[in-house]
Amino acid sequence: MEDLSLETVEKFTIEITQAGMDIIDREGISLTFSPLEALMLLDILKHEEQNLRKMADEASPLPMQIHFEPS
Repeated sequence: MEDLSLETVEKFTIEITQAGMDIIDREGISLTFSPLEALMLLDILKHEEQNLRKMADEASPLPMQIHFEPS
């Protein structure tokens, strides 16, 4: 039988701090965002959510699609 398990690899970590938000990759390289910059990034991601979901669905190796609906 074929093994269909997917291995997950942590590419980066997001930390919310008193100073804002840090995104840190596996090598320890980080991007630091002030609270205002983090909110601007969030706004951009929300605006692009449909396009990002479509690209993720098209790139998915899974034979089925998983969709999350906000509650």
